[in-house]
Amino acid sequence: MTAPETSSNLASHSGESHGLKDDASIQSQGSEAGLAEPKLNVETGGDWQRLSLISILYFTIRNITNAAQGLVYAIPAVAISFNIWDNLFSLEVLIGVAVLILSTSSSGVISYLMYKFRVHNQHVEIHHGVFQRRYTNLPLWRIQNVKIERPFYYRPFGYALVVLDTAGSGKEEAKIVAVPEAYAEALKKQVLYEKAQYDEDELEEPNGVNLSNGPGSSLPLRDTGVRAPDYTHANEEVLNRRSVKDIIIHGITNNRVWIILGVAAPFYDDVFGIVSKWLADKGLQLNQIVGEQTVAWWQFGLYAFVILMMIMALVALLSVGGALFTFYGYTLSRAGDRYIRRSGLLNKLEVSMRASRIQMITAKQDWLDKLLKRVNVYFEQNSTAGQQIQELMSPNKLIVPSVTEYEAFALSQEVMPGCDLRTQHYQTISKRFIRFWLLIAWTAPLLGVFIVGAVTAHVDIMIGAATMFILVALLLTLRWWRWGIAFDTKYVYIRRGRIGVDYQCFEPYKAQQVIIKQSVFMKRKKLATIKFVLASGAVTVPFLPEEYVYQLADRVLFEVESTRRSWM
Repeated sequence: MTAPETSSNLASHSGESHGLKDDASIQSQGSEAGLAEPKLNVETGGDWQRLSLISILYFTIRNITNAAQGLVYAIPAVAISFNIWDNLFSLEVLIGVAVLILSTSSSGVISYLMYKFRVHNQHVEIHHGVFQRRYTNLPLWRIQNVKIERPFYYRPFGYALVVLDTAGSGKEEAKIVAVPEAYAEALKKQVLYEKAQYDEDELEEPNGVNLSNGPGSSLPLRDTGVRAPDYTHANEEVLNRRSVKDIIIHGITNNRVWIILGVAAPFYDDVFGIVSKWLADKGLQLNQIVGEQTVAWWQFGLYAFVILMMIMALVALLSVGGALFTFYGYTLSRAGDRYIRRSGLLNKLEVSMRASRIQMITAKQDWLDKLLKRVNVYFEQNSTAGQQIQELMSPNKLIVPSVTEYEAFALSQEVMPGCDLRTQHYQTISKRFIRFWLLIAWTAPLLGVFIVGAVTAHVDIMIGAATMFILVALLLTLRWWRWGIAFDTKYVYIRRGRIGVDYQCFEPYKAQQVIIKQSVFMKRKKLATIKFVLASGAVTVPFLPEEYVYQLADRVLFEVESTRRSWM
């Protein structure tokens, strides 16, 4: 066995005294088959490695973001209590901002000093944490996904962030925060290579004897001199690209700016005052228009409509900008058994996912998506248990934004051949679903409001309660009409939604649990609820015919038992 060549990996980068080298020696050689083998050995040896100094910037920004997420809920109360807007440049506010900036900058330096890692004996080991020290050890062959991020402040210096996760947890397992891009790519290729070799060994092991180099094996570790073939780029096939037009459509149809507007609620009065002053300078007095009725009603309505359109245009512009930052240059490609997504305007993001790990396909259409005949397609694997990770950045989901209906069909066929979401004959849930939620959740409170309005002789309250009841009944009816389930020889399909519609598809053998629920009242009407638990999350369909539920459960459990295929 060849000894690991670690000395060549431990050198300076851009004049720094520590870190991994990224120089002309990091190249690739072509082979007769068209594959490339990287010369860079990912092994760092037994010594712990420090990150590049550029990582201080990453830690600082991360700490600021985490602090902002916690403080965002306190902003309205602080703004109202202390009237920060009027005292924005007061000495106290400036001191507070200075202390905040200094503390976050110091925390970035401390996080850098407390972080060290090494890749040794085919394991990735990381020590990190300030107040709570953590040690992470990931065998290369256990890593399922490798995500490479290139923040805009890393790109001029040629650095990247590597995120590693396994099937053992729904959250991101480990991050190597700042390494040269060439090393990040080499580590990704080595991980994919080791995982492929491990899977082959498991398939070929005779009589249940473990021939892999995983935990518990008596065989020596593989030679670290083996280089991973560069199949991640050489044999890639591009499946889908998103143009700027497609991204703009996605920004318009998937507007999330209402979150920003909610956070800004305490400042509405101040903003309205500024707008009123600006309009007054232009000769338009809002108080006169509203109070003294100096203009006709249709003119006032026109003013209100124009202002509303301006606000909606601004909100749409912000949403489109966010979509462009996230999805610019979007490509979805396939390399072997992996799907790879790349996108990003400033921060370049790369996420890969093995085809065998895809638990479910989800196709989502909001009401505006339906009008424009667009679909958001998600490939989902293990869920993010106990942690809210943005679906766009999550390594557990691949999203293809705002594709056409034909493209959505083609992508679903690519991932799950024979999958046909829209032409299935769905078993609709019982109409008792509408009656149940109206009686249990809505009738009592709305009836109480109606009675209060009648006793106090407030007709507007009575009309409001009646209108709310009708609206809820309409939404529940739409919900009942959309919700259904179907299955064929290969897949289980779920359809649901209110104004929009979502479709889901999964293979029966990937179900980890099948749960049947039945209350006393449902049993009398021969109805039942079925729930499927997958690694990507639970899927529930209520108020189905009892006979249909048991037939479907038997079918799914038979597939699980008879095929004995791995769900990952």
